[in-house]
Amino acid sequence: MQDKVVIGILGKWRRLFCQEKLLTSTTIALLANLAGLLQPLREFTKTKPIWGTCAGAILLAQSVENPKKGGQELLNGMTITVARNGWGSQVGSFEAPLTVEGLSNSHNTFIGIFIRAPVIKEINSSPDQPPIRVIARLPPGVVPKSEAIMPLDNEDDPRRIVAVQQGNHLLTTFHPELTKDGRFHEYFVRACVLPLLSR
Repeated sequence: MQDKVVIGILGKWRRLFCQEKLLTSTTIALLANLAGLLQPLREFTKTKPIWGTCAGAILLAQSVENPKKGGQELLNGMTITVARNGWGSQVGSFEAPLTVEGLSNSHNTFIGIFIRAPVIKEINSSPDQPPIRVIARLPPGVVPKSEAIMPLDNEDDPRRIVAVQQGNHLLTTFHPELTKDGRFHEYFVRACVLPLLSR
């Protein structure tokens, strides 16, 4: 009965925004599973717009390279592979000016706030999924220096990719919601939500 109620509630929603400020992706997945929400969320992901930021980006991914011991539950919403805490611990948090394709006033950079941020390790194409569109990359020279982090010497390194869209899903490895700049929210509505409403 609980599954039917949860599916009924999610069926009335039109979009979902997966963000976190205090919880890890593992904790979010564990709580969703305990509440009976994990499978309904996977079903929701198949047809509805979702935006995952930071830990939400990990949940939205198809696979994670360095899951916590015991594994990592994912929504499998986007055909990408991510790695948790890609730039190191909390001390490795940083901000970076991003040029973002498709934002209004795109000539003005968007300040990305990276807090224990995941990194995209691989973009996996799939014939039965929409293509992935890269909309933002880290500029050279902004990643914190650390012996634990492999340098970003190659412009094609997928770790430079920090925002992607696949169909009606948006993924950002940083926290747009922590800025006063609402252009990413506007982008999500315009590019991911409105096209579904017009069908």
